Amino acid sequence: MSTGKRVKYIDIARGIAILCIILGHFGVYEVDRVVFTFHVPIFYIITGYFLSKKYELKTFVKDKVRTLLVPYGITCVAMVLFGMMFATFFQESVLEVAKKWIAASIYGSGVPYTEPFEIHKIGAIWFLWASFWGSIFLRIALQMKKKVRLLFMIVLFCVGYITTVKCFWFPFSIQAGCCATLFMYFGYLAKKSKDAYANLPKEVKNASVIFALIVWMAFIKNYTSFGLVENNFGRGIVDIFGSVCACFSVIMISKFIEKRTRLLAGAFAYFGKYSLIALCVHNLELNQFPWWYIESAMLEMGIGQLITDCIIAGVRIVFIIAVTIILSKIKCITKLFGMKSVK
Repeated sequence: MSTGKRVKYIDIARGIAILCIILGHFGVYEVDRVVFTFHVPIFYIITGYFLSKKYELKTFVKDKVRTLLVPYGITCVAMVLFGMMFATFFQESVLEVAKKWIAASIYGSGVPYTEPFEIHKIGAIWFLWASFWGSIFLRIALQMKKKVRLLFMIVLFCVGYITTVKCFWFPFSIQAGCCATLFMYFGYLAKKSKDAYANLPKEVKNASVIFALIVWMAFIKNYTSFGLVENNFGRGIVDIFGSVCACFSVIMISKFIEKRTRLLAGAFAYFGKYSLIALCVHNLELNQFPWWYIESAMLEMGIGQLITDCIIAGVRIVFIIAVTIILSKIKCITKLFGMKSVK
């Protein structure tokens, strides 16, 4: 389902966010306390902003299967195959590795669990399942009257959160999808109020940006935890509001980049346009590539831990960008991922 002409600053925001998702998996707390405040929520908000009501629900669901679950399935197949290949290389049980990743693919959880049974994480592509459910829930909600819709959103969010805390993590990240719907609704409301915001006096707009930045900085300073992968909302409403302000700030920064820095804007916009491919490539290298083996070899060579970590992080980022660029030029790949290839 096309959303029409691409909006460059939105692609820039996507590019910043996917890069921050990658950085957030390096395990550096000072980085995490910044990127975790917005990197996943902003994708949900953008999804809600561009969500269309003009197609019937059945057609809408089919489109989401094609653009979200097909890439998920392709990535899962690649995960199993690469897992088996590296298991052979490191003399592990190929059958056990295959079973582990097939089970993880079927369950679709972003983090591991041991209760009520052991669940191995599939990694960052949990986001595709959550986006699938969130998009469908929002599309259903938009058929309701406004007051009923708001109540539905609140109940859905509470169900997703409470079952996470009181029960256990359900398959297909459906609880994350329940909570994601609220952020998508924020994006939908932003689209509805776009014209009203555009007509505000310049002083009011500037004040809103400054206010959002201050709230975001306060969120970072007082950060405890905030991870939508497991419906962890930190301090609750306060941090949800802080995250929305963070997303708004990043979008304003993206507008600034678009206007002032042509080269940087082009790079981020390209990476943002193909952020889905980048996410799947990242998930593959994050879970299957033997970075631990390379790290061990570098340490044995006498290279310090800090330098080793920086080199590996740089190599990983360059690898993801390079593979994303290559795949974005292959027509059959981009078609499977529901997008157009570049010339």
